[in-house]
Amino acid sequence: PFVPRVLTREEGRAFLKACSFLPPCRWSPLRGMVHGTALMLLYLAGMRVGEAISLNIEDVDLANGVLRIRKSKFGKSRFVPIAQDLTDRMGQCQCFVDRRLGVRPPDASFFPGPKGLCCTDSALRYSFRKVLAEAKIPYLGVGKGPRLHDLRHSYAVHRMMLWYEQGADLGVKLPILAIYLGHVGLSSSQYYLRLTEDLLSSVLS
Repeated sequence: PFVPRVLTREEGRAFLKACSFLPPCRWSPLRGMVHGTALMLLYLAGMRVGEAISLNIEDVDLANGVLRIRKSKFGKSRFVPIAQDLTDRMGQCQCFVDRRLGVRPPDASFFPGPKGLCCTDSALRYSFRKVLAEAKIPYLGVGKGPRLHDLRHSYAVHRMMLWYEQGADLGVKLPILAIYLGHVGLSSSQYYLRLTEDLLSSVLS
């Protein structure tokens, strides 16, 4: 099976910095802010790519820092709280887009492309590789990664490592992580626990 490429914490910091400075391009002046914010969201909230790019304006509650995920994988919906710094960045993104596209209806895409429609995963993947290069994180090619989905793995592993360092019981925290990530049961989340244990053993050895 494919082994995900989990970012180190140092790589994570470099990745976020590169997201902040992702430039616009000639054919898409929105790209820098929109794609940079979407990539931050994938890494800092562990969302699936489809969940992030499917967000509408009405799904993003900036006042309370909560995202509404509508009928994602397995038809599940859920609410995802996000940290204040990420909420602030989402607010900056919305203001940036509004200045360029004007006031849009609540069901408009939160992460639009140059014509106002939902940005595509292929376009986001292109920006992802640009960010990896800027952060000096090697990209090994198709099928080898890092992949966009590996940001979700990185989020989960880093969250569990933080809980471990805080002395939390990972067995107790695992159901919380499963709910946050939108898993049907614990079996999917247990994979992240194994990855966390592997990384911890290499760090502590």
